[in-house]
Order: sequence, then C-alpha cells, then structure tokens
Amino acid sequence: MSTSWNTAAIAAKLGIAVSDLALETISHSADGVDYESVLLYNKAKPPVSGVLSVPNYFGLRQQALEIAATTIGAGHAILVADVFGKSVRPTDGDQALAAIMPLKKDRAQLRRRMQAALKVLREQSFVKLAADKIGACGFCFGGTAALELARDGAELRGTVSLHGALDTPAPAESKIKGAVLVLHGVQDPSVPREQVNGFIDEMSALKIDWQLVNYGQAGHSFTDPDANNPGFFYHRQTAERAAVALQAFFGEVLA
Repeated sequence: MSTSWNTAAIAAKLGIAVSDLALETISHSADGVDYESVLLYNKAKPPVSGVLSVPNYFGLRQQALEIAATTIGAGHAILVADVFGKSVRPTDGDQALAAIMPLKKDRAQLRRRMQAALKVLREQSFVKLAADKIGACGFCFGGTAALELARDGAELRGTVSLHGALDTPAPAESKIKGAVLVLHGVQDPSVPREQVNGFIDEMSALKIDWQLVNYGQAGHSFTDPDANNPGFFYHRQTAERAAVALQAFFGEVLA
C-alpha cells in the first residue's frame, strides 16, 4: 500500500531543504507478512547512526513521518517502522485499536516484528550506518514496541519511549543491553502509578543506564497534534522538551 508523501512538510520538520531529503519506501517480509517501512535521511550529509522509530496506533501515515522528523531530527537516519503489515493502515480509532491489541497481548509476536524491522534498518548500507550506532524509539503504542525490542536483547545503544505503556509480561526476563530513556506524561490515564513503579523496579534490577522523565502537565499522546481528549492530548511545550531530551540522549549514546 505505497503512499504519496508530502516531502516538503517532512523536510521542513527535519530542518533541511527538500532537495536534501532522501525518502525511501523499504519493502520487507517476515513470517509471511509483507511490510512497507519508510527511511528518511539527509542525503547532503549522510548520517552514520540510525534510529528505528515506531509510530502510534495509527501506524504509518504522513503525521507519523512528521512527528518522527520533528522529534528525532536530521542527525540520524530514521526508519519509520511498519509493524502492522502494508495492508493495515487504520483510518479511525477503532481500526487502530484492532491493529495494536493482538500485538499488545502477544508480546513475543511484537518482538519478532520489531526485530525484523531492526534488521531492515541495519541492512541499509547505502546510508553508511555504523553497525553499532543504532537506537530505537516509539510514540504511544510505538513506545511499548521499542521497549519490548530492547527487552528482547536487541543490540541497541539506546531506546526511548514517548508516552508509551511501561508494562511487560515478564519483567524479570528483560535483557536490555543499552541505555533507556522514558519520557512520560504524569496525567496519562493508561499508565497508572503502579505501572511506573513496576518499570522503575524492572530497570533498577537490570542495573543499566536508565532515565525516567515525568512531565507534570502532559498526558498520553503529548506529541500528537491531533490528540484532544481528556488524558489523551497534545501538549506543545512537553513535545518540544521531549524532542530536546531525546536528541540529547541519542546524541550521547550514538556518538
């Protein structure tokens, strides 16, 4: 299900000229499912590091590319991952929930899809990525997906969750190798305090480099300009602060 993208809008979010934007649709398959992910990078200054970015529950769409570009910036190649399959492009909330619920319930399947997407990013040799300079991040459902990839022992230098769920079925079995940054809205009704505390216990037991930033005025979906429901709303100041925090984090761990 290939899509025509507004490249001018994406380039503007990255802060580069449209002529410098490389946008490649990458077709790949895993477990009998066909996917189409999208690779973005600055071809005027090809990056040597890459970030696997997972959108919210609406999956791949124009807004997902723009949010990834705004938040991650032009310093890395960005693979906006398709984890639903190219035939699944939700157009409303009910369809989006139907896409993510099976994966939230079957974390092993979610991890396999994330590992497949990570493999695609590593294979993009024309971007000249350094083999060990790879990170992952995600928004809402994508934050959950990124953390599950890290918990699965993926070779990542760093992982960031932005307003994602923090639970996992077997926290004692987590095998995170890199650093972790969680950017969390305190008013998020889908992530109760008990879940936050469980995540803190999980990370502390792993004895890894991890950070949890709590944004007091933000809820779920704080990076999504279209979100406007109680507890699930856009918060511009927090979105801007989160982008600064994420870019500093990847600037450090992917250096």
